[in-house]
Amino acid sequence: MFDVKKEPDEVPLEKIEGSRLQILSDNIPGGMFSCLYDEALTLQEMNHGFLSMLGYTRREIAETFQDSFWEMIDVRDREATRAEVAEQLKAGNDKELEYRMKRKDGSTIWVLDKGHLIRDEKGTDFFCCVLVDITRSKELESELRLSLERHQIIMDQSTDILFDWDIERDTILFSRNWNKKFGCDPVTEHVSCLLMKAPQVYEEDHALFYELFQSVRNGNLYGEREIRFIDNDKHIIWCRVRISGQKDESGHMVRAVGVIIDITLEKQKADLLMERAQRDDLTRLFNKGTVQECIEGVISHAAAGMMSALLIIDLDNFKHINDSMGHLFGDALLAEVAHILQKQFSGQDIVGRVGGDEFVVFIKEIPYISMAERKAAGIMEALKRMIVQEISNSDFACSIGIAVYPNDGKTYHELFHNADKALYRAKKLGKDRYCLFTPGLVQDGFLDTDHSAANARIDSDEDPGNVELRLVEFIFRILYKASDLDTAVNAILEVVGHHLDVSRVYIFEDDEDDRYCSNTFEWCNEGIEPEKENLQHIRYAEDLPGGYRSNFDENGVFYCRDVSALSPQAKEVLESQGIKSVLQCAIYGEGKYKGFIGFDECRVNRFWTQEQVNMIVFISEILSTFLLKMRTQKKAVQNAVSLETILDNQSSWVYVIDQHTFEMKYINRRTYELVPGAKKGKTCHSAFYYRDTPCEGCPVSKLGEENSRCVRQIYNPYLKVWVLTDICMIQWEGERAVLITCHDITELKKTPVAP
Repeated sequence: MFDVKKEPDEVPLEKIEGSRLQILSDNIPGGMFSCLYDEALTLQEMNHGFLSMLGYTRREIAETFQDSFWEMIDVRDREATRAEVAEQLKAGNDKELEYRMKRKDGSTIWVLDKGHLIRDEKGTDFFCCVLVDITRSKELESELRLSLERHQIIMDQSTDILFDWDIERDTILFSRNWNKKFGCDPVTEHVSCLLMKAPQVYEEDHALFYELFQSVRNGNLYGEREIRFIDNDKHIIWCRVRISGQKDESGHMVRAVGVIIDITLEKQKADLLMERAQRDDLTRLFNKGTVQECIEGVISHAAAGMMSALLIIDLDNFKHINDSMGHLFGDALLAEVAHILQKQFSGQDIVGRVGGDEFVVFIKEIPYISMAERKAAGIMEALKRMIVQEISNSDFACSIGIAVYPNDGKTYHELFHNADKALYRAKKLGKDRYCLFTPGLVQDGFLDTDHSAANARIDSDEDPGNVELRLVEFIFRILYKASDLDTAVNAILEVVGHHLDVSRVYIFEDDEDDRYCSNTFEWCNEGIEPEKENLQHIRYAEDLPGGYRSNFDENGVFYCRDVSALSPQAKEVLESQGIKSVLQCAIYGEGKYKGFIGFDECRVNRFWTQEQVNMIVFISEILSTFLLKMRTQKKAVQNAVSLETILDNQSSWVYVIDQHTFEMKYINRRTYELVPGAKKGKTCHSAFYYRDTPCEGCPVSKLGEENSRCVRQIYNPYLKVWVLTDICMIQWEGERAVLITCHDITELKKTPVAP
């Protein structure tokens, strides 16, 4: 009635254990084998994984390799493998090494061989080994190595220094360019204490360097400063240091990466432009405009009770000396006078040339007025001691007018006006003397109350060289202070055109693809037809044959006194515009050709002097610097406007919020239309759900480094809409923020789904 349960056959325990080990051996990843420790590494046993890894059967191994594991190793690695095993066995009975083997299909694989040397009871040595296929990891390692090598090659071509700061450990790593530039190893540990006082950082900039790093440690995601360093040759170099922070999921700053960019040449060029704009080319003293700015700066910060003195020095009989001895002699004389004046005053005082033979000195602090008189007497005595064989002492002298701040004026113009009155009196009294300004000068018969004639005398006495310097100064100041650069450039072209008396002044700028150029600014003299409308989107290769850029020499100048001497194609293009002579200066941005500034003469074959060319080149440099800056700014604004237009015309609601405060930072037009309560600075939960606190289960709070995006369907009971909400992390104005895009799916929710 009941089945009788049959007992299983008894199986020996060792047989059960053996079968289990076989199953385990055949199913572990990789291969297992044993071999004698002889010359051939004769194979003894191997598992299924070993055969599967190499693609052979047991018989094929015996027939192909005569059971020699040595023959199965790639010939390129055999000797190195033998030597490595011998070396490892000196330390014990274990070995671990990597080498290549050939599979049956001809491919090569990399294996990791881990083995143990055993000696049996007969004294025979053999290895028990496990093989693991590491081909993929080797490929990844090779790819990583090549990638790092490529990255290093790129870095070696640059002078920039990259760094990676582990804020929590306070350690830092620099690229190898640090050693190249500074000739020593950088600080790598205890950054907060040591790096900020590193000898490679200019001592006066230690605090600035520390503040930059500290600002990132305190939570700022980005920082940038211009800091001075000391290079390997003990020279000061200017660097732009940029650093960007990285936060963990909890919002703590844990890491920062950055770059140190050498901007010394950029600084030198900017300083040179400023120097050339501020200085008089002949004497290297401050020019008239710079003198005024410097003096006004001192006056604006003058302490109560401080006295200063303004001296105007005019060389007596200089026009006669200049006319009789020649301009070269006169220039040398002016340069020597400037040298003497600089020696008479300290570096704190302001010394400048304000006219052809007129100089100004502003002594910043004087304890009493008689000190200004002593200084004036010292100037006169020093000039009389000049050893100039061509003129006698009686021919060369100076007159000086003195006004004292604040007694004689509280502004630059008041001081200059009154010092000039005193100078005029010194001239009237017979020259070769100094006079202090006194209010009585206006009534004592020496001066009229309207002093415009004296001011006109100063302006009209300037030599042509100084007029050109004043022109350059005027251009620099117009551009520097202009709010509308287009209007400023047009005004400058007109002033330069009138000054040089040319037919046409214009600017050509390259399009973004550098294959076309367009006439963007133009001024025409009276009677000259404009060409701007006819010179738009001109292709260099077709409309200007022969490669137009090749016309410019190494200084960026193309000068042709007679266009008929050019190639037939170029001649045709220029003569069709009525041009007889042309002078053009190339515009360069970041070392690349960007266009040119041109001066056409349509009346005669014009000859340009080297002085005029030099002045035009300098004017072109100034114009191109501001012009390229304007174009870059305009492009950035256009891009921003275009992006905002695109976002405002989306049918979706698009807005950006702060991840932590939920305040709205950006709102597109569609969102404003659908949610009247939405505005910048207001929280999203108050605008959309009329809540004082964040919504429960808000997906924004779930975002982090590992989960930077999520998509949810959400129902808004106040707006009575279903929305598909796409939420992701972005960088907004240099900080982490959340971009939210909502698509209205209410109609889809209403539509029944087919069974």
